[in-house]
Amino acid sequence: MPMTDAPRGGLAEQVARDLTERILTGELGSGQPLREAALATALGASRNTVREAFRLLARDRLVVHEANKGVTVRTLTVDDVRDIYRVRLALEPGGLPLVGVDELDAVVGAAEADAAAGDWAAVSTADLRFHQLLVTALGSPRFDEMFLSVLAEQRLAFAQVASGRDLHAPYLTRNRGMVDMLRRGEVAAAESELRDYLATAREELCRAVGG
Repeated sequence: MPMTDAPRGGLAEQVARDLTERILTGELGSGQPLREAALATALGASRNTVREAFRLLARDRLVVHEANKGVTVRTLTVDDVRDIYRVRLALEPGGLPLVGVDELDAVVGAAEADAAAGDWAAVSTADLRFHQLLVTALGSPRFDEMFLSVLAEQRLAFAQVASGRDLHAPYLTRNRGMVDMLRRGEVAAAESELRDYLATAREELCRAVGG
């Protein structure tokens, strides 16, 4: 659908959000080129608007401009991964006492169904949604906006390593465990589990990204 009914700044933000969502769902992966002209045609936007969207995505560390390559989706480093988890550890635990348990339960249930069907890309998307709910529960639009970019970077890190059952199955089980803890009112236990979960995931992903 052509994006023609907003000021240039707003339209560029729409394009940037659309591309961020494609990264979150795994449609766009690390190293993938983003063609300015093709995107402008597909989105019904001007090339200047797409160029501005690229600037916004570069600000959020989701794309890079390289000589002779143009704009590509970023490839993350070990330092990037460590910083992602620094943000996650600072924000996510605070959402545990506030989040709706039924909503978390529904996300985990959907992920379990996806796992049973062997759709591990969908499991990954559901896992990111689980953690996004924790930050949304904090009630800060600024946190929400910032965390969306963090999760998009997280998805890029997933895409750089072996994905599927080995990557996601253990954490799906742990997500279910946290929901059960919250259902029983064991918020402190859920927080301890989440912190260990994130620290473990950080080290595993650092080893994988670092080769």
